Amino acid sequence: MSSNFPEDPQDLSEEPATPVAIVATQEHLELRVDETHDERTPEGSVCMVTFLGERTIAQSIVAPEALEDLREREVFDQPRQLGLAAVEREPGIQGRLFALVPAIVLRSELFEDDDEDREPWAASVPKFGDEMEREDRDPDELVPILLGHIVRFKKDRKHPDDLPSEAADILRSVVSEDSELKTIVDKMLEDLF
Repeated sequence: MSSNFPEDPQDLSEEPATPVAIVATQEHLELRVDETHDERTPEGSVCMVTFLGERTIAQSIVAPEALEDLREREVFDQPRQLGLAAVEREPGIQGRLFALVPAIVLRSELFEDDDEDREPWAASVPKFGDEMEREDRDPDELVPILLGHIVRFKKDRKHPDDLPSEAADILRSVVSEDSELKTIVDKMLEDLF
């Protein structure tokens, strides 16, 4: 999905801020990720499917190494909270569904010391994650892991004038057992035909 940011940083002052509603489940849920076949998957990538119980709740395209890292780190061996970040954007509401994972679970993998692979000049430049490893950071700080994209068309909105309530309703439909949740691609294809 493309970014909403302008190419030229100077254009930022002309862009109005896009309101974002972020909601999360209070409960930790039993999630499972796996690889699935999808003919739309680009070569060199895999289609990661996320299950809540036996139901598919999301799909996304990831690098094979990313899926393997999630498995090796046993990220989904523990129940996790689900979160949704939603914005009002054509064709209605676009949301990103993510799992909230304590940073400590990912820290060792994300911030390994690769000094051997660094360029000599890079020694004076802080590595990505240096700030995250500071001792004063909360080890239980939550990190979002993108699971997939969800869309709700304008005609399907339950709260047309209330983005936070709409986001909460979308997330509720994700965790509801009688949900007819659709990923953004599947829903668009269904509506086209």
